[in-house]
Amino acid sequence: MARTKVLVTGIAGTIGGIVHKYLGEVYDLTGLDLSPVEGIPSHVADLSDLGALKPAFAGQEVVVHLAADASGEAPWDSVLQNNIVGTYNVMEASRVAGVGRVVFASTNHVTGFYEKEGTYTTPDMPIRPDSMYGVSKAFGEALGRFYHDAYGMSVYCVRIANFPNTDEVNTKFEPGLNRWLS
Repeated sequence: MARTKVLVTGIAGTIGGIVHKYLGEVYDLTGLDLSPVEGIPSHVADLSDLGALKPAFAGQEVVVHLAADASGEAPWDSVLQNNIVGTYNVMEASRVAGVGRVVFASTNHVTGFYEKEGTYTTPDMPIRPDSMYGVSKAFGEALGRFYHDAYGMSVYCVRIANFPNTDEVNTKFEPGLNRWLS
């Protein structure tokens, strides 16, 4: 039986490495990053260059988009190129290549000002980004909605918080409850 072909952007990063470790035996993984990853078929390209990254999307069934400047202190130029232009290019390359599903790594920083107030979030609450990084991820979520509505792409947005603090994946961990959306 053929395994699902999955392209992982940011495969050289922390979460990308964990995706490879736990899903590499289940899916046919390919990486897209600024540098190759040993043991993984890799495409090297900068996400801000749509033409350079398009070949990596050919024949893929799923894209897991993890690549970003994940610093809450990231300067605007980095956020713009890596998180906003890069996310647009990933969505557009996915659409052009006929990729059926995109999983977008978002963040709890999309609702970060609630956390600063000690307020638990629920899915119906409006966004309140706490940084330009949070703003860029809110853009990615909205872009995913647009690509779903306009082109029928299946887009899943996962808000990741304080990774790799494994205690937070447990919904009984009190400080992490305000970040948990199910």
